[in-house]
Amino acid sequence: MPEDSGRRINGELAAASTTRHVDLSIHREHDAEVEVESDEDDPNPSRGAPLRFRFSWRKLWRFSGPGWLMSLAYLDPGNLESDLQQGACTGLSLVWVLWWATVLGLILQEMSARLGIVTGRDLAQTIRRGYPRWLTYVIYVNMEIAVIGSDIQEVVGTGIAINLLSKQIIPVWVGCLITAVDTLSFFAIQYLGVRYLEGFICVLISTMTICFFINWSKSGGSDVVQLARGWGVPSVQPWAVTQAVATIGAVIMPHNLYLHSGLVLSRKVSRDKDQRVYDAIWYSRLESAGALLASFFINLAIVAVNAKQFYNVECAQLADGAKGCMSLEAYIRSEQNVSETVPCNHDAPTPHVCGDFGLKSEGYALQQSLGDYTLYLWALGLFAAGQAATMVCTYSGQIIMGGTLEIQLQPWMRVAITRVFALGPALAIAASTTTNQDLFNEINEYLNVLQSIQLPFAMLPVLHFTSQFEILGRFRSGIVMTAFSTLLAVLVIGVSMFLVIQFIQDFSDGAIACVAVYGVFYLAVCLRMIWSEITTLVVWGRECCSSWLPKKEQHQLLQPLHSPQTTQSGPE
Repeated sequence: MPEDSGRRINGELAAASTTRHVDLSIHREHDAEVEVESDEDDPNPSRGAPLRFRFSWRKLWRFSGPGWLMSLAYLDPGNLESDLQQGACTGLSLVWVLWWATVLGLILQEMSARLGIVTGRDLAQTIRRGYPRWLTYVIYVNMEIAVIGSDIQEVVGTGIAINLLSKQIIPVWVGCLITAVDTLSFFAIQYLGVRYLEGFICVLISTMTICFFINWSKSGGSDVVQLARGWGVPSVQPWAVTQAVATIGAVIMPHNLYLHSGLVLSRKVSRDKDQRVYDAIWYSRLESAGALLASFFINLAIVAVNAKQFYNVECAQLADGAKGCMSLEAYIRSEQNVSETVPCNHDAPTPHVCGDFGLKSEGYALQQSLGDYTLYLWALGLFAAGQAATMVCTYSGQIIMGGTLEIQLQPWMRVAITRVFALGPALAIAASTTTNQDLFNEINEYLNVLQSIQLPFAMLPVLHFTSQFEILGRFRSGIVMTAFSTLLAVLVIGVSMFLVIQFIQDFSDGAIACVAVYGVFYLAVCLRMIWSEITTLVVWGRECCSSWLPKKEQHQLLQPLHSPQTTQSGPE
């Protein structure tokens, strides 16, 4: 960081709480609804004094809720499908990818929640005030696409769950129509208050935990040594590269960052007192860490079951893509291509073949391998995941639309609009893939790629605004955190580019040219969102390098940094 900038920040740190801007001009329903402070709380009143966190179980309970709602995006049907494919196609070797993707998600969620707690605004509202209008609209369009893509997966996933629970009596497309009732149920629960909504979500998480852990226990558990090796030793087999990249794209959902920054506003925090803001940040961190740790173990349960029951090296190394080993009957019932079966070795007396694993075929494979009731446990857990995730998507859509466009609509109208946008495409996909499971799995892969591509439109604004002293004051991200977050952003964008390259290899030349043109625009927008952070890191890097040089060379290296151009934040 430049020396003069460092002196300025150190000199203004004592007045940080008065410098940061808190704007409550847009008030959403349920903002500051839950009281988390009491009269006996005695924060340090002196400005600029050292802040100390004192843990209290009572206060943690008051803050609990937003993190568990947020964690549902890590347990949606798209994530569950990624889990079962990871276990069936790669065994336990990529558990470390799942773990570190969850840790990366926690870092981003903490930054998003901190932005909301300190400023009193969600991420969408901050974008509206901090970026040029054209950039705000570009971000809004891309985030709406991300929400719709995620909601399609969740609506279809719920339809599949209803189909399995009804013994195929109710078609998947009818099950998708039934999910439209979520609009009314979500509005009814939200109308009662945010605490009721958080309680209902915890019931759904408990349902998933019970169902998936029973199946894990029924499968015989996992080999501790293999699990420890897959968790602690980073390694990727040649056939598992695509699955590793897809896991990163499936775990971190872009709309979830907007959601978390809005959910924390339901807690009433005295933002004029730095100690109380500091306490709120720490309780949010603890709650988010606990919720995401729980989500990791729920995901791990699905990975472990499929690794134990369906992983086969011969199927994993097939030329047309990694597959798992399932019974022939499950293969046929899941409507896969019977004319292209490849036998695989399995200890069971019935014939087994290499097959694609999806939300529907998973149920049939479990039924044939572990018993009838495991299918219904899987379907019930999938139904809970779909119900919870559709509510989360609807809430995220409200926050994004209300903040970036400042459209004031009645809550029921916003819920209905968000649901309608996703229901049409979901019905079309369900109807067109009723008898073609391979096509549905392919569409689902495209939707996961879409989420990975859209992630920078949430991640980069969070990185940008949480590093601004004028916005967060003493609670901003430091230079080390900014540098680390920027490297993570580069990693995620690199993952997105890898996924796109994988999927466009068979496209026509014209389609590839269109993708290339959009790629240039995409990278330009990404650079614009974090232009000031890039210039700051360049200056900081030059200063670090100059410290190893003689004074004459230091002066020559740093001289261009004092020109007026270095103070600009980038093109509008």
